[in-house]
Amino acid sequence: MFDIGFFEMLVIMAIAVVVIGPQNLPRLAKSIGKGWGEFQRTFDDLKKDVMDEAEGLKQSVNIDKLEQDVGSATKIDVDVNLGMDDINSDSKPLD
Repeated sequence: MFDIGFFEMLVIMAIAVVVIGPQNLPRLAKSIGKGWGEFQRTFDDLKKDVMDEAEGLKQSVNIDKLEQDVGSATKIDVDVNLGMDDINSDSKPLD
């Protein structure tokens, strides 16, 4: 994730032990873990809210019907273009 190797992690841990102290390190790790868990729960809740809002918007706009209408219009346009090509090739005189 952060592209930190084993040696770099050992150096960071050694600095943490010196700066924070061995007695406070477990308490700090526990606090960081709790904070990270709270962050993940908050992020998951936010993501769920955004997805629910997007789904509600999708249903209120009826995007599925709109996609079908656009698909149908595109298919008709393609069919018309193919039909015009067939007409043009049929109208050419045969030698």
